[in-house]
Amino acid sequence: MKIADPLGGPGAPLDTWEELKARLNDEDIRGARLVMITDRQGDRSHAGYGVLITLRRGDAEEAVVTASAFGPRYGENGVQAMTELITWAHHNELILRETVLPSSDFTRFLAEPDEREVRELLAASNPADPGLYVPLPGRDSDDWVRQ
Repeated sequence: MKIADPLGGPGAPLDTWEELKARLNDEDIRGARLVMITDRQGDRSHAGYGVLITLRRGDAEEAVVTASAFGPRYGENGVQAMTELITWAHHNELILRETVLPSSDFTRFLAEPDEREVRELLAASNPADPGLYVPLPGRDSDDWVRQ
């Protein structure tokens, strides 16, 4: 498995999202896996997320990882970037999953993932519904974050 250098910067949601879009712009990503990675369980209103996307290249697989930059932990821009990411993933038919890591593993994994860790993280991840990450219709992001 080829693992690309992590994209983006911790706490820089819009820049990280732009880097991720640019990296995957020309890829055929249908059926790829998108794993939302966090270090907070049961506290979505304060969670921050990094992202792991796995892509197939014939018989080979590639992993793309971002810094922790998505979600309410990073304010309005974090919510906006996460909403755009999830909407984009749904539109492009990515398989959405989620996993929770201890804080120390979370930070280390997003900075320097290795193949064994990527495979273990994929195996431990759970299916996720896009509605967990985006504001409901008719509610603004402030209402959603307070849920």
